[in-house]
Order: sequence, then C-alpha cells, then structure tokens
Amino acid sequence: MRKNAQFIVVIFFVTLAFLIMLNDIANNKSAKHQNSVELYNTSDQSDIATTDLQVQE
Repeated sequence: MRKNAQFIVVIFFVTLAFLIMLNDIANNKSAKHQNSVELYNTSDQSDIATTDLQVQE
C-alpha cells in the first residue's frame, strides 16, 4: 500500500513538472529567434557556412 502511494505521488509531481514546463515553453513570447549565416572562404573547401540560432532580448 505504501509503495502504491509513493508511486502515485511521484507520478503526480512528474506530470505537474511536465505541464509547468510545457506551459512555460508555450507562453514564452519574449525571446525572438533569428537565424544568422556566416560564410568563410578557405583554401581547402570552396564555401563553409555556419548557422547559429541567436536570441535577441
């Protein structure tokens, strides 16, 4: 009986944490993502591009 109660409490808090995290991700409208591309010319390869995801605050 005690193990069942502990299991239920653990499942409850894991579910609660997941829902809070999901709500935080869904309502996060302050961060604006911008993709930037930088090109480098090297002697070994013609074009190398790196893409970075930058967050503007």
